[in-house]
Formats: sequence, C-alpha cells, structure tokens
Amino acid sequence: MLKRERLRNILEIVTDRRFVTVDELAKALQVSDMTIRRDLNELNTTGKVMRIHGGAQVISQQDSVEKNYMQKREINISEKKAAAEVASKIVQDGETIYVGPGTTLEFMVAKLNQKKLQVVTNSLPVFEAAKKNPNNYELILIGGSYRRVSGAFIGALANNQLRGISFDRGFVGVNGIKDTSMMTANLEEGQTQGLGLNRSRKKYVVADYHKINRNDFYEFYHLYDVDGLITSPGLDPDIVKHYSQITTLYQGSE
Repeated sequence: MLKRERLRNILEIVTDRRFVTVDELAKALQVSDMTIRRDLNELNTTGKVMRIHGGAQVISQQDSVEKNYMQKREINISEKKAAAEVASKIVQDGETIYVGPGTTLEFMVAKLNQKKLQVVTNSLPVFEAAKKNPNNYELILIGGSYRRVSGAFIGALANNQLRGISFDRGFVGVNGIKDTSMMTANLEEGQTQGLGLNRSRKKYVVADYHKINRNDFYEFYHLYDVDGLITSPGLDPDIVKHYSQITTLYQGSE
C-alpha cells in the first residue's frame, strides 16, 4: 500500500470511529506499529488528527469556535487538575506571581498551599478562585477592558498596570501549542499574557495534554522563551521527546 493511500485510510478510520489506537490501525492496515506512529505524527503535524497517548482522535469542527470559560471548566477536568497540581508546587513561599486567564489556572490557584504569596491576575475567574483559597494571600486584580468569553481584563489599561510590576514567576494558559508557538484565540488577550511573562523572572505555560500540537488564531509567545511547559500525563513518548528539546517539560501523575 502506498503511503498516500495509507494516510487517507487512517484519516477515514479516525473520522469514522472518532478515536482509534495504534494497535487497531496497525491490524486494520497490516503494517507495523512504528509505521502507524510515524503516519499519525505526520497527520497530527498537518492538523488532520489529534495525536494522543496510544492513538489518535478526530479534530472536531466545533474546535474552531472559542468556548467560554464556563464551558471550558467542564472539559478534561482530571487532566487540568493534574497539570494545576504540578504548577502549584513550583511556586515558592513569599513570591509574587502573575497568573493569566484559563480554567487550568483556576485549578492551580485553588491548590496553592504556600504560607505567604502575592497573586496578581488579570482574570476575574482566577481572582475568584484565589479568593476562595483558605490561605490569606494578598490578591491583586488587574483592570482593563473586560473580555466576557474568557473573563480576562485586557488592553491598554491592563498592560500599563502590568508594566509597573515585577514577578518572581509567571503562569499562562494557552488554547494551543504547536512546536515553538504558544497560541490563543484573541490578539489583545495574548499580548497581555505575553507582557505578564515578560515581567516575570521565571516563566511557565500550563496546559493539559489535549492542547499540545494544537493551533489557534494568535501566536503570542515562543515556547523556547519559557522556563517550563507544565502538562498532564497522557502524551505520546515521541511528543514528550520533541517538546523536551524545546523547554523543560513537567508532567503530572496519573
């Protein structure tokens, strides 16, 4: 079977079944597991399927429509909490941290257990989650133009406030990471997050593994400019190897 025909058959199977394992594809097409992995990585790179641990799943057409933060809270909860747990433990007692918008970062600030912290955010949902944390942290909410779909304050007012603050660590979320590109759905929101990272001594991106090898509208930062990618377990070993060559990779436990 020619490679072009094999790729077409794989795409048809994934589209039909929604999710398929490497073993299932290898048996269906009568080729080796290694060949299937290479084919899936190629289809993932071109954005035709989503590569996940042990196989691949279909990319929904609805992914092109940005979900609001309340809808995102109900998606991949266990994976988000696993990444959030790792991120919360990186923070050191007494630090000032910037936390950008994102449902995984809501879980992160809820899990913070340091004795003393100063938490600065331009996200209303993150601020509300931090406010419910039983530890008496100093909380600062950056104001600006309110973006309802994400609950973030963005624009010139937010950016001017961030320029006057220095952070020990900065944490941002993304809608997608593809090779060295960190992407989000909105240009202004991305610019504000990028500024928060630029003002941070240590920089981290926090994203469950479903965000890896995903594209979105606006590239707001480069992965090689951050100190770490914090994600959940479930990434294919080849993808782990790839991103570990770009930045330090932190993975939560099962």
